[in-house]
Amino acid sequence: MRSVLDHGNIANRAYLALFFLIALAGCDRGSGAAVNGTVTLDGVPLDEATITFVPETGGQRQAAWAPIAGGKYAIDSSSGLGSGQFRVEIRAVRSGNEKANPNDPTLMTAKEIVPSKYNSNSELSTEIRPGKNTANFDLKAR
Repeated sequence: MRSVLDHGNIANRAYLALFFLIALAGCDRGSGAAVNGTVTLDGVPLDEATITFVPETGGQRQAAWAPIAGGKYAIDSSSGLGSGQFRVEIRAVRSGNEKANPNDPTLMTAKEIVPSKYNSNSELSTEIRPGKNTANFDLKAR
């Protein structure tokens, strides 16, 4: 009879340990953040571009980025995007018509069509909260 009780005690401990592992795994579920939205340049949906969210304070997770197609982008919670204040950088590079180097015909010039105040010198900022977020950006070329 004692061996049956010992076996039940071991099973109870295993179930209890399994319960705590599942509970701990579930604690991290809601901490991720997702963001989606639209980006326009002078009222026209931006295409063939990228959007990057760069943490503004220490302790946040890494930056996350997404392509922009047809003016829309989405970053899901599996990207590692955390919550807090983020600087936003939007880039859209287009090839130029002239060659960058006359000695190498494969090198082409490139031009950023989005003003620097939205990328390398970005003035854009947004707060990301845990869960789903929407952040839309209406950029002006001038």
